[in-house]
Parts: sequence; C-alpha cells; structure tokens
Amino acid sequence: MRHLNKLLYFLLFLVFSLFSACKRNFQYSVLEVKPLASDLNQQAIDRLGLMAEKDTFSFLIISDTQIAYDELEAFVKYANHIPQDSIAFVLHGGDFTDYGANFEYNLYYDDIKKLKFPVIGTIGNHDMLGNGRGIFNRYFGAEDFSFSYGNTTFIVFNSNSREVAFDGNIPNLNWLQAEIQKSANKKNIIYLSHIAPISLDFDQTKTEMMAKLLSTTANSRLSIHGHSHSFDYRELFNDGFPYLVAPTLLKRSYVKVNVADTILTVEELFY
Repeated sequence: MRHLNKLLYFLLFLVFSLFSACKRNFQYSVLEVKPLASDLNQQAIDRLGLMAEKDTFSFLIISDTQIAYDELEAFVKYANHIPQDSIAFVLHGGDFTDYGANFEYNLYYDDIKKLKFPVIGTIGNHDMLGNGRGIFNRYFGAEDFSFSYGNTTFIVFNSNSREVAFDGNIPNLNWLQAEIQKSANKKNIIYLSHIAPISLDFDQTKTEMMAKLLSTTANSRLSIHGHSHSFDYRELFNDGFPYLVAPTLLKRSYVKVNVADTILTVEELFY
C-alpha cells in the first residue's frame, strides 16, 4: 500500500508539473466557456476616447490569427517597439479562432493583452463555429457597432452570411445604412467586416446593394476585410470605391493605413 501511495503521488506530481510547464492555457473540453476577459472592443474604444484625437493618424490591420499564435506573439513584441504616438490603434479583420473554441479565444488574449495599442476586431466566420459566436459576444461585445476617431467613423459589422445559411440577416444592411446616415457630418467612413462582398461566402443577394451603398456614400473611403488570407487592395466592382483584404498573420505581414484629412494611403508591411 505504501508503494502504491508513493506511485500515486509521483503520478500526480508529473501531471501537475506538465500543466504548470505549459506555455498556453489548458482547457479540459472544447465546449468549455471560460473567457478570460469581456467587452474587449468597448474597452479599446474607451481607451481611444482618452486619447487626443487627430484628423491625421495611422492605424494597423491584422487578420486571420486563428492558428498563428507564434506569429501573433512575435507581432506584439514587434509592434510594441513602434513609437506610441505614430499609431492610434489596431484593427483585427476576424477569425481569432479556427473552431470557435473558448481556449482559442484565450490563446489569442494571452498574447494581445500585452500589446500597447488598443485593438478592435470584427467577428470572422470561424469564430461562429460551434458555440464560438456566443463566446465572441462575451469576449468582444456586439457584432455590429461603430466608433469614431477624429473626423473618421469606423463601422464594424458581421458579414459572415454562410454561417447563418444565407438567411438574409447578415449583413444587416438596414442597420448599416442607418449608421452611414448618422455619420453624414464626418469627413470619412471606413468599414470593417470579415468577408468582402465579392466572396461567395457573402450573401450574393445583397452584394449589389452593399456595393452601391458604399460607393455612392460621399464620405466612404475604404472597406476592410480578411478571410482570403492574401493582401489585396483594389476596386472590386469598377465603381471607384476601394476594398482592402488584409493577409493572414501566418505570413508575418500586416497592413498600415495612413489617414490625412480625406486622403488614405495603404501599405503592406512585414516583420
């Protein structure tokens, strides 16, 4: 019996040591819901409200970090060496996770909480898998929202139509149009959603209406997306309005956008 007790204690010690040595959070089940934080988007927006707003500023874009944990950790270390006053904030183009699992959100948070810049993100299609949509809502807040910085409004919304079987509710174009009308007095409107309207994962019955809404709004400047994993910056519908797709962070690249009054410049950068 004494030898058996010693063996049990030894096995328990090994298990404890193994979990203690793990660099990442451990989760007993993929169905577990234990977010390490809540309302991250609103917290970031509140931080922006404490900053001196400018009409000339720069922000960074990262996207599709779902399995890029090492690359995200490296990006945070890299970005933390960028002068504080040269970047206002960071946008995330969605797909924080691969399976919508809580532990994946936690792994993302483990790294991003160390970034010195506020981060605001949109929901990706992978983030809606399983019970991921509910976890996203707890972690980040509303899926459709807007915020302003200086004379620019950012409108963020869910465009993952396939994940709701193209039921007509995503994207919510009535809400989008109302947000655009609220921002009529702003010099610029910039949009952020995961899936671009040209994608077959976007509700194609809404593509034409969406494109027309953005291109005919006088102060619309740019629509930002992720999903396709490769950098792309061009007109999608030959209507004069530009769309930007940010690359996956697996490529160790990100996008920098400079806003100078009503002029935007876009560049892909590597780290």
